[in-house]
Amino acid sequence: MKRSHWFVIGAIFSSILSSGLPVKLASASEITRQLNQQPFGIELPFELQKSDRLLEEGIRQTQLGNLNAAITSLKSAAEKYRLLNNLEGQQRAYGYLSQVYQRQNRTTELEDALRQQLRFARSRQDFPQLILSYNQVGELLLRTAHVAESEKGFAESLRLAQDINDIPGQGRSLTNLGLAAIARGDYALAITRLNQAINRHQLTSNVTAEAIAKNALGSIYYKLGEFQKSAASYLNALILARTGDDYATQDRAMAGLAIAYKSLGANNEAKSWLDARLNAATTASSPTNRVNALQAIGEFYERDGDLAEADRYYSSAIVAATQAGEPQMTQSLSRKLENLRRSYHLAPRQKR
Repeated sequence: MKRSHWFVIGAIFSSILSSGLPVKLASASEITRQLNQQPFGIELPFELQKSDRLLEEGIRQTQLGNLNAAITSLKSAAEKYRLLNNLEGQQRAYGYLSQVYQRQNRTTELEDALRQQLRFARSRQDFPQLILSYNQVGELLLRTAHVAESEKGFAESLRLAQDINDIPGQGRSLTNLGLAAIARGDYALAITRLNQAINRHQLTSNVTAEAIAKNALGSIYYKLGEFQKSAASYLNALILARTGDDYATQDRAMAGLAIAYKSLGANNEAKSWLDARLNAATTASSPTNRVNALQAIGEFYERDGDLAEADRYYSSAIVAATQAGEPQMTQSLSRKLENLRRSYHLAPRQKR
């Protein structure tokens, strides 16, 4: 028995003796049970069940699309887990909160939730989650143009992934390091990092991760003016993304194929990929991507000098953006269409 336990026993006996009450000797098992009862910071079953129910309710509300209600439940769960000093519960609650904030495009709250996950994963020495969290925080920082800070996170996630031989973690970290290098304009390093990432991804079953890296290579080759290599990379990405049934990555690949073939002077192929992108967006019921696809076709015709067709697709894009509840896209497209119609006085319409 620990020395501190004897002090507790002594205190119990002294209290009983000084009270004048008759002493009833407790069994060794009873004393052990009493000593194991901690008055503070314990996970009382009832309180833990309440926390778990709040977490489950938050998950259910998220699935139903009631995101504000989900946030309320998940925050309450996180607070109750905190009072219980349950780090794993807090980590899970913030994980689901980050998903909700991602869907609401609430960047500030998303970053806070991701950093909380990172903190708890570090405290628990949960290395797989730590690798994931470093990447997630870095990806958010990269999207908000904090390139140098994002690279530090990606480098740390790569180091940890190498330490525990986490191949998927290495692949994701290397892909992200490649994307950060693109953002800095260091295309040679980006190509190296992305090829290293592809090698890791090919050791796993995650074809979507490989497709993302291939798309990134396609964008680099396009920036370097190597349009044939760009088209080849985008085509590989599209095949992989279709295998993995990942629509967003397919959309990115088709958009890249269109601009690569356009730059090669293969207008028919470019137009066919633009049409394929629009059809895919319609089939996938993705309103925002449908707007982007219609705009891309409008831009194609505008560059080609076919102002009447450009007008038609921009007009369709405006309608789609309005229906999708995207006011900023609607305004931007309206300005494009207005500028296009002004140019009618400078160039003849080719067809109507």
